[in-house]
Amino acid sequence: MLFYEGSNSFLEEVVEFESAKYVVLPVPMELTNSYLKGTKFAPRSIIDASRSIENYNNELDYEIKNKIFTTNDIEVPPDTEKALEAIRGTVSDVLSSGKLPILLGGEHLVTYGASGAFDPDVIFVIFDAHADFKDAVYGVSLNHASNSRLVNQRNDVALVGIRSLSKEEKDEMKKRKLTVIYMDEMKKEQTIDIITKKVKGRKVYISIDMDVFDVSIAPAVGTPQPNGLLYTDMMNYLFAIVNNSELVGMDITEVKPEPDNKITEVLAAKIATDIIALNERKHE
Repeated sequence: MLFYEGSNSFLEEVVEFESAKYVVLPVPMELTNSYLKGTKFAPRSIIDASRSIENYNNELDYEIKNKIFTTNDIEVPPDTEKALEAIRGTVSDVLSSGKLPILLGGEHLVTYGASGAFDPDVIFVIFDAHADFKDAVYGVSLNHASNSRLVNQRNDVALVGIRSLSKEEKDEMKKRKLTVIYMDEMKKEQTIDIITKKVKGRKVYISIDMDVFDVSIAPAVGTPQPNGLLYTDMMNYLFAIVNNSELVGMDITEVKPEPDNKITEVLAAKIATDIIALNERKHE
């Protein structure tokens, strides 16, 4: 794997692969988006935005230093199945090296591609405005609106922040007895207890579709929905998840860059650094 030179790296850190603990994988995949286009430009835009963020996290009193290696963009073939296989293979290589993959999408289907590299006992905690549990869209089963359902073919999933779904999706998730925390439930303190109990002592992969956030703080997304999470809400959940489980991977998806407003990319980069800081502080 090749890394970006100099200031093209995440957080502007030039870190040798051998010494890094985390590997940022830019995945410019945009093959099944059904609404706004442009998510293929997100990985580069998020990496650019990361260089506006300090390595030191004051809230967590932790400085990220010599931890993150950044690869070149994963080459995404125009065929969806081949693209998913390329993602799976690259994530497998990272895991085989003993490092933790951080995927920057791209559309949310990159999560399904990554999931094939992990053991079936890994639980995927997916933050999303949408259930993404459709059986198919226009007859196509491999699409971003089916991502959670596809991941659940092999791995347990817990869905957080859901506020847009069909009745069929809701019925199917109930039939499978999935842990689903809808947006209107998230202000209740006991919902954090629910996700904490779900992940406690388990290997966890965290997936964040940026449309889970409220449009006031994350407007540049592929399928925006009103009434979403605020930053503090997300941090409360991430704190509980990371501190009660073994983090094995993560992704941030569905940013659709806008030319004059980079607040969404800054938030995406900040959340990535927050998760790293939480995970590292836990092991100190």
